[in-house]
Amino acid sequence: MNLSAVDITLFSISLITSAAIGIYYGVRGLQSTPLEYLLGGRSMKPFPLAMSMVVGTVSAVTIMGNAGEMYAYGTQLWVMDLGIAVGMLVVAKALIPIMYPLQMVSLYQYIERRFKSKSLRQGTVVLQLFCGYFFIGFLLYPPSIALKYFTGLPIMINIFIMGATCTVYSAFGGVKAVVYADVFQALVMVIGVLAIVIQGSLKMGGLDKIWDIAYHGDRIEFFNFSLSPYQRHSFWLCLTLGLFFALSTYGVNQSQTQRFFSTGSVKQAQWVLYYAAAGMVFLKAIINLAGLVMYAHFKGCDPITHPQNVMKEPSIVVINYVLEVLTKIPGMSGVFVGAIYAAVLSSVSTQLNSMTALLWEDFLKEVRIFSEYSEVKKGLIQKILVLISGVIGLAFGLAVSQMGSFFRTLLAINGALTGPLIGLFLVAVYFPWINAAGAAFGFVISIILNLWIVFGQLFTQLPSKYLVLSREECPSPPSPLNVTTIAHLDLTTTAAELVNITTTTEPALMDDEEHSDGDLYGLSYCLNSVWGTLICMVIAVIVTAVTGTNGLDDIDKKLVDAKSWALFERTTVLQGREPLVKSVLRRSSTSQRSNSCNKGDTENPSALELSSDGVGGQKVKNAEDDD
Repeated sequence: MNLSAVDITLFSISLITSAAIGIYYGVRGLQSTPLEYLLGGRSMKPFPLAMSMVVGTVSAVTIMGNAGEMYAYGTQLWVMDLGIAVGMLVVAKALIPIMYPLQMVSLYQYIERRFKSKSLRQGTVVLQLFCGYFFIGFLLYPPSIALKYFTGLPIMINIFIMGATCTVYSAFGGVKAVVYADVFQALVMVIGVLAIVIQGSLKMGGLDKIWDIAYHGDRIEFFNFSLSPYQRHSFWLCLTLGLFFALSTYGVNQSQTQRFFSTGSVKQAQWVLYYAAAGMVFLKAIINLAGLVMYAHFKGCDPITHPQNVMKEPSIVVINYVLEVLTKIPGMSGVFVGAIYAAVLSSVSTQLNSMTALLWEDFLKEVRIFSEYSEVKKGLIQKILVLISGVIGLAFGLAVSQMGSFFRTLLAINGALTGPLIGLFLVAVYFPWINAAGAAFGFVISIILNLWIVFGQLFTQLPSKYLVLSREECPSPPSPLNVTTIAHLDLTTTAAELVNITTTTEPALMDDEEHSDGDLYGLSYCLNSVWGTLICMVIAVIVTAVTGTNGLDDIDKKLVDAKSWALFERTTVLQGREPLVKSVLRRSSTSQRSNSCNKGDTENPSALELSSDGVGGQKVKNAEDDD
C-alpha cells in the first residue's frame, strides 16, 4: 500500500460521508412516493442538480484519460469543451421547453407519445439499459486497476467497495441522496485534481512556466482549422465531437435529463444546464491543466517510453505522478484517491438512478400487480430495483475485468449508438411529417450502419503516434519506470491490465500523416455520432415518403418545435400524403381506365360526335373524377 495513515483517514472520510448522505436521505424518505424517490418531488434546486450533472459525466476515466491526452497529444482536444458548452445551451433552449412541460419521468415516454409506438419506445429503453449496465462495469473496472497501486487492494475488492457503496446510498436515498452526494464528491474531485495543479505549479515556478514548457514541447494547439475529416483532431472536429457529446449526454440520455426533470419549472430546468456548462468547463480545465503539469515534470524523463515499460498508455502518467510527487506530501495521495473514488461513485450512482427510472416507468409501472400497490409500497419496489441494478452492475464490472482489450470495442460501440438516438429525437422534434415507420427504420438502420463503420475503424486503423517524448534527462542507470514505489507491486500483472485503460474519447486513431483519403474507415472518430444522426434522419425521410406522411391530426403540436409545426401547417404537400406505392398504383389504374374509355369512344362514331359538341368530353371527365 502506498498510502500513509493520513491518506487512509482522508480517503475513508470521503467514502463514509458519501454513504452517510444516502442513509440520511433514506431515513427522511422512508415514506417517499415514486415521484419523490426518482425526481425529488420536482422541487429540487438547480445548482446541486447541475453539480450532480457535471460529476455524473466526469468519471475517473475522464480524470486519467484527459490528463493523459494533454500529456501525449497536446491541447487540441480541449476545444471539445467549447463544443460541450454550446451543445448544452442548445439543449436548454431547444429541447427543454418541449420535454419538461410533458411532466415525464422516463425521457423515452416522449418517443411513444410522438410516434404513437410503444414498441419503438421500449426498443430505445432496452438499448439504454443494455448500454447502461455495461457502462457501469466499465466505470468500475479501469479505476480499480489504478487504485490497486494506491491501496494495495485486489481489483475485485476495489470493484466491490465502489459498487456496494454507491448502490447502498442510491437505494436508500433516491435521487436526493445521489444529487447531494454528488455535490460533496464534486468538491472532493476538484480538491484532488487541484492538488496536482497547485503542487506542480509551486514546484515548477508557476503556471506560466508550465505553459511555456508545454509550448516548447509542441503541446499547445487550439487553432488547427484544417477541414480534412481524416485527421485525428482539429478545431472543427473537436468542436463537433463536443457538440454531439452534449446532445447525446444531456439531451437524449435518461441519466442526465432526469436531473432537469427534478426541478419545478422550465426556467429552473434551463438553469441546471447553464450552471452545469460552467461547471463542466471549469472541471475539465483543471483536469487538462493537470496533464500539462505532468508533462512539465516528466519532459526530460518520460515514463511511457521506458524500455521496460509495456504500458504504452498515457493514462498511467497520472499514477506515476501521484506516486512520485504527491506521496511526499502527507494527505495529498489520500485526497487524490478520494477524488478517483468520488468520480466513480458519482457516475455509477447516476446510472443506477436512471436505470431504476427506466425499469419502473417503461416496464413495471403498468403491470397489474404493481399498479395496485400504494404509493409508498411503489417507492419500496424502486429501492429494490436500485439494489438489483447495483448487483447487475457489479456483475458487469467483474465480467468486464476478464475481457481485456474489449474495453476499446465497448467504448467505440457505445459511441456508435449515440448518433442514431440523437437522429431519432431530432426527427421527432423538428420533422412533424415523419411517421413511426420512418423513425423506426431510420433508427435501426443507422445503428447497423454506424456499428459497421466503427468496427471497420477498430480493425483497420493504426494507433496514433504520440508527440515527442524524451528520456534524455533520465538518471543512468534509469530506475524502473522512473517510479520507485511501483517496484513494490506485481508489475507483470498490472501492466497487462493497465494497457487497456482508454481515454474519455474514442480509441487512438491512425496518425494524420498515415491516413488514406477517401477511405470510409479512415474518417476521424469525432464524426461517428454525426454519421449516425444523418443516416437516421435521411432513412426516416425516405421511408416516410414511401409509406406516407403524417397529417395535422396525427400528432400533438405540443410535441414538436413551434417553428417546425408552423412550416408543417403551411406546407400542404407534406400533410397526410398517401404511401408512394399506393399513389403509383392508383394513378396507374386511373390511366388504364382512361385509355380504355378513349379506345371505346374511337370505335363508337356516336361517341365521337358527342365529343365534338362537348358532351362526350364531359362524360370522360366525370368518369375520371369518379375514379
